[in-house]
Amino acid sequence: MRKVLILAVACIFALSTLAFAAAKTKVAIVKGTPHEVIGDSWEFSMFDFRKRWETTWTSKSEKAIEKMVRKAINLAGGFPVKRGDEVMIKINVVQDAWFVFSLESQRARWTGEAMRDAKWFNHQMQSILTDGRIARAVALICKEKGAKKVTIVAGPNAGHAHAYYLVYGYADMAKKLNKAMDQWTHKGGWLELYDVSDAVHDGTWKYYKPKRKGLHGLSKYPLPNNWVNADVRISIGKMKTHDNAGVSLTLKNVGIGIPPVRIVGAIKLGLPHDKTQWTVADVNSIAPIDYAIVDAIWAIEGWGAFYGEPVSMDLIIAGKDAVAVDAVGTRVMGLEPLHYGVIRVAADSGLGTYKADEIEVVGDSIESVMRKFDISTITGVGVYHKGPTAW
Repeated sequence: MRKVLILAVACIFALSTLAFAAAKTKVAIVKGTPHEVIGDSWEFSMFDFRKRWETTWTSKSEKAIEKMVRKAINLAGGFPVKRGDEVMIKINVVQDAWFVFSLESQRARWTGEAMRDAKWFNHQMQSILTDGRIARAVALICKEKGAKKVTIVAGPNAGHAHAYYLVYGYADMAKKLNKAMDQWTHKGGWLELYDVSDAVHDGTWKYYKPKRKGLHGLSKYPLPNNWVNADVRISIGKMKTHDNAGVSLTLKNVGIGIPPVRIVGAIKLGLPHDKTQWTVADVNSIAPIDYAIVDAIWAIEGWGAFYGEPVSMDLIIAGKDAVAVDAVGTRVMGLEPLHYGVIRVAADSGLGTYKADEIEVVGDSIESVMRKFDISTITGVGVYHKGPTAW
């Protein structure tokens, strides 16, 4: 009898352990190798003005990064695309190369030092932009899953996304995948490129109210209808430190990136910068991210998100819980997710979890890829301060 009781207790314990493990949300980390293929085969001609600053990359690197993305999605599971879906993929092409060039020019003038070389600019641009090779891989996977239409979406804080698509390699990449796409409007066929401000031109936007309780950035937000009504929303964010949000990954990519500059203004000044954490949670509550991917091929530390220092990571991080993905990304940066409102408030709003004991990391471990990011230049910026309530 005693043996039966012990066996029963053991079975109950084992089942409860399995149930707890099953309840955890999975986040995959995939480290790519070799670096010269993954991280150093993307070329941007900052100093060659005879070109249109056209980004190029090798076919070998395209295949290698596609393999990384597929592995991460397979490990994390839960990829939500099914036959007939209309999918929106939000990328980050935050700024114009001229702006980055001018910041470095000013640094050189103020310090009396020479400007950094073409290789540094190449890494700098990679560190602030979503890599087109990752977007390509995700688009292909969506098509394989039966998606009817895939739209790559950008909402830069200044400038025009369609120009950035030409410069940063997206137009060429998309045209190769979809011959039916017009080379200038970027419309037609199964894969299109879209600027959130196109919705203002087309009259296909409206104000939406947040679907969360508590404090808000604004009472309503101008958003493109196609983003809100999409069957599947995917965010491919960068891994960055950020002078206003502290960190920028997949949640902020949507929360600040989706409202169009043609309504909220250049550098998104119509979004209250002292309420970024609530703004990010608000916008994500209206139309939550269905799948989150962090592009950490190159990342940025220091004074992000435009002009910190590039950091080579060669990583893809992925999962269906955007809060968990951002939390893992933040820990990979050697930082604590609890300290950052763009993650903490999203979790408090029911959009996911940042708690380590509720996340199962698969693939490479956090410890094996972690690098302590420098935040010394942004600590104490504006109204922010050190401690668990910072940002």
